[in-house]
Amino acid sequence: MQHVTKLKKLVIFLLAFVMITSSVGASAAVTYQKGSRTYSYRGSSYTVYYNSKQVSTKKKTGVLIDGSIMIPYKACLVKRGPKMTANYNKSSKKLVLSYNGTKVKLFVGKKKIKVNGAKKKISIAPLFVKFNGKKTLVIPARAVFEEGFGFTYEYHKKKKAVYITEPETTTNSAPVEVPETPQISGMTAAAFVGMSTSQFIQTMGPIAQADYRKTGILASVTLAQAILESGWGKSELAQKGNNLFGMKTILSGNTWSGSVWDGYNSVTINTGEEYDGKHVTISAPFRKYSCVEQSVADHSAYLLNAKDGSSYRYAGLTSTNSYKKQLTIIKNGGYATSSTYVSQLSSLIERYGLNQYDQ
Repeated sequence: MQHVTKLKKLVIFLLAFVMITSSVGASAAVTYQKGSRTYSYRGSSYTVYYNSKQVSTKKKTGVLIDGSIMIPYKACLVKRGPKMTANYNKSSKKLVLSYNGTKVKLFVGKKKIKVNGAKKKISIAPLFVKFNGKKTLVIPARAVFEEGFGFTYEYHKKKKAVYITEPETTTNSAPVEVPETPQISGMTAAAFVGMSTSQFIQTMGPIAQADYRKTGILASVTLAQAILESGWGKSELAQKGNNLFGMKTILSGNTWSGSVWDGYNSVTINTGEEYDGKHVTISAPFRKYSCVEQSVADHSAYLLNAKDGSSYRYAGLTSTNSYKKQLTIIKNGGYATSSTYVSQLSSLIERYGLNQYDQ
């Protein structure tokens, strides 16, 4: 009888051991060095998807370091995914990624990137880690995809996944012609589903330009925000609510004038936010509009009239013709939580020449 009891205890121990080792195998075991110190990370592995297809592997996965998702560039960008051209120089510790005419340079240990020669600050530097003993260079996913190549980046905490979506491109590289007057009215975001990036700009450009002439908010700023916030009009919020700017149901107490929202139609969406450098996903109610023109008008009314106490939240917005200054005022007024919001939008304006509509 005592022998049977010991056998049962052994079986229970073995089952517990299998369960523990299985759970550890599902997590990421990584060591990395910063300065003279070596750190160990054993936590959740993050699956990386590119255009809805998984590009990370069990051995080469995304990991969370200092609040940022870091991904192995060879596995996720070169061998799979967009299949970028990559060149790493060991002596200079410089990684160059090239894709569709855009060149992004990253530097191991340095919090900066260069996008077609323009230098930008990033929150975490590329670094070498060891996946189960194998040395691998990992890079910050959000900085590279959003700020570098203008892709859409979504982080899902519960799913332990990041989703990268590349905007559609066309072979026509000719500059977009700016119509004299807006040609579109009463359009819904459903029209954006089959559009390329250039078609989106051609469609939204006149609307943003007409709004600029009325409000003084630069068309390039409106366009860039619409692109980033709505993923070129294809996001869930855009499609369900014609909401291109992430406008929530409650903004500055809803005490500001000029809103065209009806006050009750809404849609609840999961959205990514950044707090104290950490990316989180929350569920929030957003305004629902009848058309995208309403979304543009409501967005501008908010920027012009929202208050923080007795002061205008975005004071001085229309007193400058610099899109970078307008973007900085919007960020400083609390419009977005991302620490890289201004640089992301500036990159979009410069890459797609959106300031051609600022006239």
